[in-house]
Amino acid sequence: MDLFSRTNLLIFVLVAVSFFLLLSGVRALRLGSRTIYFRHRRQRVLAGWWMTGASLLLAVVALLLYRARIPILAPEPTVTAVIVSPVVVTPSRTPTSTPRPGRTMTATATSTATPHLPISLEIMVVSSVTPQSSAVISNIRFSEALDDNYPIGNRFEFTNPILRMYASFAYSHMTYGAQFTVLWFRNGELVFFESGPWKSGGRGGASVKWEPALQEWHQGEYEVQFFVGTQWKATGRFTLRGNPPTPTFTPTSSPTWTSSPPPSATPSATPTR
Repeated sequence: MDLFSRTNLLIFVLVAVSFFLLLSGVRALRLGSRTIYFRHRRQRVLAGWWMTGASLLLAVVALLLYRARIPILAPEPTVTAVIVSPVVVTPSRTPTSTPRPGRTMTATATSTATPHLPISLEIMVVSSVTPQSSAVISNIRFSEALDDNYPIGNRFEFTNPILRMYASFAYSHMTYGAQFTVLWFRNGELVFFESGPWKSGGRGGASVKWEPALQEWHQGEYEVQFFVGTQWKATGRFTLRGNPPTPTFTPTSSPTWTSSPPPSATPSATPTR
């Protein structure tokens, strides 16, 4: 059975077919050479060469299989009988309980879910232009100022007070008129968003800005998510340290009005004669 469970069976079949084709090809060549008519002779010679070539090809395949020794059928698994001897346990007169070791639960970190647009914002995506699925947003950089549309520096930690924040990025395969949405989060809470049609080219660099009031720059972890249509493309993060400045109110002088009671009339008696 081992002889036929491996490549030898296929090799034998290939060799037999190759030998049969070789005999048929030689016979066709001989008959073709004896045929008087040109058309019949050409057909038989051509068929003879085709069969001879196929015979040589099958022979080469059989030789390669023989050298490779690739099994065609997996060998039958060997079943090993395992004899289990019974174990007799004799209970002790004074059984002692052995404390079981406590189980330690190990928490496995799961991957973060892919960001998605909130439903309240997704219904606002009403663009009639379908964006390309191959659109890419990459190389996100944060800075407090721009120099000719280029970010000044590339930092991920900032300290209060700051006035504004630019998120610069590179893009490619963008579609003019497709909906483009940017979400700003602070400690996981949405604090700002902007959405509108894309009004630039298909490849290049751009930036978005958030400029709230000075006292609204609270410290924490900030996250900026970019969406093209309703599909998330990229996320950038930065950290802000320190408390924002407290707004001060300068009192202004205003005129003070004081009211005084009207003079009371004193009745005077007029003497009569």
